[in-house]
Amino acid sequence: MTPKTKLIKIIYLYLIAAAGLLFVAIGSGRLLDTGLKYFLFPAAEKRDYYECNQQPPISPVISKEGATADQKVQIDALLKDYENWKENQSGDNCIIPARQNNFIDALTMVIIALPILLVHWKFIRKEKEDKEEKIA
Repeated sequence: MTPKTKLIKIIYLYLIAAAGLLFVAIGSGRLLDTGLKYFLFPAAEKRDYYECNQQPPISPVISKEGATADQKVQIDALLKDYENWKENQSGDNCIIPARQNNFIDALTMVIIALPILLVHWKFIRKEKEDKEEKIA
């Protein structure tokens, strides 16, 4: 193997190992962030999720007085939609799925990046040992 090829190989191994380390660190940080918000700072978690802070689809103040039969049916449908929104977009019904998505994303990042990091680091160590054996 020529010195130029060896250099390219070493640069490649270190770049991939660095990228793997970066993704492991980010994933671990997100796991820690999710855990801290769940166990120690639940109020901080409630502010984070955009879906939980959206406005309702309609105003809940609607009057049926003077409405036609079709309008009353539409008003009933709107009020039902509002109740569904209120049930699904507030409290734990909104936060738990967002928390689980965040946890799964971070865990997936760690599960994928850690083996890549370890394999490339093993190759780096092997290259270093081979180099030391040639010197000795």
